[in-house]
Amino acid sequence: MHRIKKTIALLGFLLLQIQFSHAQFSSGIIPKPQFEKPGKGYFQVNSSLQIQYLQKQKQVAASAQFLKQFFHEATGFHVPIKPVQKASTGSVFLVLDAFPDSLGLEVYSLLVNDKGVLIRAKTPVGLIHGIQSLRQLMPIQIENRSVKHPLQFTIPATQILDFPSFRWRGLQLDCCRHFMSKEFVLRYIDLLSFYKLNKFHWHLTEDQGWRIEIKAFPLLTQIGSKRVEQDGSEYGGYYTQEQIREVVAYAKARHIEIIPEIEMPGHAQAALAAYPNLSCTGQPLQVANTWGVFKDIYCPGKEETFHFIEAVLEEVVALFPGEYVHIGGDEAPKFRWENCQHCQTRMRDEKLKDAHELQSYFIKRVGTFLTNRGKRMIGWDEILEGGLAPQATVQSWRGLQGAIDAAKSGHDAIVSPTSHLYFDYGLKSIDLEKVYGFEPIPAELNSFEAGFILGGECNMWTEKAPQELVDSKVFPRMLAMSEVLWTYKKRPDFNAFKSRLKLHYPRMDAMQIHYGYEKQPIRFESEILADKNAIRMKILAEPQELKVNYTLNGSAPTPMSAVYMEPLLIQTSTQLNARAFLGDNPNAELFSRTIHLHDGLKVNYELNQSPSQFYAGNGVKSLQDGQRGSIDFHDGLWLGWQDGNPELKIDLGKPVALKRVVAGALQSIPSWIFFPEKLELEASNDGVNFSQIAYLYCADYNHPEQTRTKDLELRILEPKPYRYYRLKAIRLDKCPNWHDAAGSKTWLFLDELMIFE
Repeated sequence: MHRIKKTIALLGFLLLQIQFSHAQFSSGIIPKPQFEKPGKGYFQVNSSLQIQYLQKQKQVAASAQFLKQFFHEATGFHVPIKPVQKASTGSVFLVLDAFPDSLGLEVYSLLVNDKGVLIRAKTPVGLIHGIQSLRQLMPIQIENRSVKHPLQFTIPATQILDFPSFRWRGLQLDCCRHFMSKEFVLRYIDLLSFYKLNKFHWHLTEDQGWRIEIKAFPLLTQIGSKRVEQDGSEYGGYYTQEQIREVVAYAKARHIEIIPEIEMPGHAQAALAAYPNLSCTGQPLQVANTWGVFKDIYCPGKEETFHFIEAVLEEVVALFPGEYVHIGGDEAPKFRWENCQHCQTRMRDEKLKDAHELQSYFIKRVGTFLTNRGKRMIGWDEILEGGLAPQATVQSWRGLQGAIDAAKSGHDAIVSPTSHLYFDYGLKSIDLEKVYGFEPIPAELNSFEAGFILGGECNMWTEKAPQELVDSKVFPRMLAMSEVLWTYKKRPDFNAFKSRLKLHYPRMDAMQIHYGYEKQPIRFESEILADKNAIRMKILAEPQELKVNYTLNGSAPTPMSAVYMEPLLIQTSTQLNARAFLGDNPNAELFSRTIHLHDGLKVNYELNQSPSQFYAGNGVKSLQDGQRGSIDFHDGLWLGWQDGNPELKIDLGKPVALKRVVAGALQSIPSWIFFPEKLELEASNDGVNFSQIAYLYCADYNHPEQTRTKDLELRILEPKPYRYYRLKAIRLDKCPNWHDAAGSKTWLFLDELMIFE
């Protein structure tokens, strides 16, 4: 009989699914429900409203209390909670019920009609999702806590059946580079719940600050939580264990798991400033006040290092009851280890062939400790190097290869590639449409392997984002990611998503979310006019109604500057600045293009080696479009290589005596980007046999300006006519010994190769 009832229930669900699937209705809820259809009429909410649940389902009480608190804050009136035997009209009824196992633990259904509201779910977490969907159906005004709301409003009749596509739907917030207040963190947990994300990855330790109180090691917060900025001011902050317990309890009530990240073995300079004995050298260090990767990391050759880490994790495990602990594991330069007597002894004793295996030893040992305490370890994809710890979960950030490798080896993976999900990157690199188009399952995986992809996570690193800027970077992109991870294969096209998103802007205004743009508000498009030796520049605004003022003399535009109306003809090297205005107040940053005209705009360039997929710009055209890159190497104008030595062949079509060749290069020491070690210029008349005609050594690596651009000029002392020229850029192979990432592979970045007759 039980099996028959179960079969009937499943058939009923399938019929309901078919019924829903024919409806084209959209309630405007984000993330879009799997199945929804409109009803007739509406439910009237007034002061007689009750929240009810079955007396025997005591585990529903917490969800009922959550809804009661919301109604009180939103409307000001008291909504009683009543355990009942049977629901009555005029109530919101919460009930746990059976659903097919294939729909997972977070499934819920929502029914609104003129009689009341019914939210059914398999588990309490589904009830919270149903409540958040119900909330999105309510008038926007209820989100504005600063005004008194009317006691009566209506909710449109709706039917929804809903469940997530992925069980890991997360946001990472870096509270180390810039400290975020406890209230700000609580607010973000609310926002995650509202848009049905369920993992809050809390980045708590870094080179620039240790943010979690550890009672066994008080210097971690006394020293490690504060840094002296370059202007001499002190910056700091940390969370007490009491505050952390409050945040954890707040998240638990919303069924959000907090994953603490305690970085190791790298990104540990704040800890080493407090306890320098844990480093390889034992020398005093300061909490870092610049961004980047630093060579001083935990010393795995010292047993006291593991005593420290285990004692720290013992307190972390006690504070965070969730399943996972994140240990970082990324960007750990091996220079100190390779020159440390303790580490070399450890490698000999453990029969480890290189520093990568030493890192694997470190990670596996920490993983075993966490496993013994009932926790699962997560690490960035570098933990794959040297061998993966048992039961480790890989968070893939350097593209998707880490997730592919983990899944193929039977390990769980979370996808967080820099290409789509690093929200600290500007909109010029990752706009809303790009996020919405993200595919969490790599095409290289078969159906079995795809099962190891738990889901995805958007990352909000804060090197350039103090607390007041975080909203503008996270929103609205987080809404796109929430729908990717929730609705996945059934998500509509981007334009349909945008139409629903428009309904959410007023709601976000009411919720005081200081959201940013969907795409870069000002963009430039260029067209080479070879016959005129000129460039036609278009300024594109988004939204189109933005008024854009511009200048061509390098000055900052004001409301009195020229208003862009039509494409600009650029016939001489200049700097184009543009800014969008609403009224007389700038509502967007200044956007610039430095334009250099040269003879290479009208000839054929060929590259022997493609740049990295992450810094591919517009391919070889980026080297001859007249547009100069900024110090932001994510601006889309740079080509970047981390392997090989690029060669650029120039075909002038006829013999020409060039007088000079100039290569635009970038150096960003914290990001391992260096000027080329050497440039070699060769010439040929047959395109096959080349001879060197100029060279330039560029050993300018230890400049006090850590990030800067430079034009590297090769002068041809005795110009002779050649049809073909070839420039070879020789990469500095490894970061120098003085660098914090000594021994690591470097990057080479070029933005323009300018030739002059």
